[in-house]
Amino acid sequence: MQEPGKRVAIVLAGGGSSDRLARTLGVPSKALVPLGGRALGEYVLAALRESGVIDRVVYVGETHGQFEGLYDVNVPAGNRLVDSLALGLGAALAEPDATDDVLLVTADIPWLTSAAVARFVGAASELVGADGRKAQVVYPVVSEADATAQFPQQKRTYANLADGRFTGGNIVLLRRDVVPALLPFIDRLFRGRKNPFALANIVGLGTLLQLLSGQARIARLEARVSALLAAPARALPTSDACVAADVDDPAHLPGTISPEMPVLALRRDP
Repeated sequence: MQEPGKRVAIVLAGGGSSDRLARTLGVPSKALVPLGGRALGEYVLAALRESGVIDRVVYVGETHGQFEGLYDVNVPAGNRLVDSLALGLGAALAEPDATDDVLLVTADIPWLTSAAVARFVGAASELVGADGRKAQVVYPVVSEADATAQFPQQKRTYANLADGRFTGGNIVLLRRDVVPALLPFIDRLFRGRKNPFALANIVGLGTLLQLLSGQARIARLEARVSALLAAPARALPTSDACVAADVDDPAHLPGTISPEMPVLALRRDP
């Protein structure tokens, strides 16, 4: 059940013209990349509006005059991911009567549906950590079987875990109490993402070795992230592969680059 107040969603649409895909297609930002006669960001904003679980939307990035009526607050993107996230969270948590939980979504998952948003928020809101406290960070994971069944033309990156092969989603539910610890954690992860030694220093050498060897389990990763944040963190397995079907390559855009490319129909709610 939604707590009293207004739940706010933050749509991260930074990157601008520096984004590789935006440059390739000659548009001002990735969120404005066209697909099926609409911009990527429009699909995401519409799904949030129609979900029934989001009351306000903060859009982080330039709108270039588009998306009128699909967001409530617009703030500029920062130079780094963590800067954009901080600006978005500041605007979201300052909203009058805002709930303690905030939904983060990227603007490049156009197959996101309102039903998937509602299912994720509903399930994530009920999760608790190992200590019995309400989860402060909830992140969706999608199995390779579900991702390939629903989006067979898209090649994704999967983590090989002892529990199976999973890809992560582009949507996160978090609570305001975890924000002070989360922002520096994300900054460290982003800066060290290409440096194995830096990642080992952050997540621990044992955890990193388990990840590399395919021996890590979801529960172990949850425990490690919870310890790093000093707050309960949970992964939420979901069969809604649309939460992970982001567009970061021209090959992810059926019919817009090559006429011979198989058409992947936009999945909307019935």
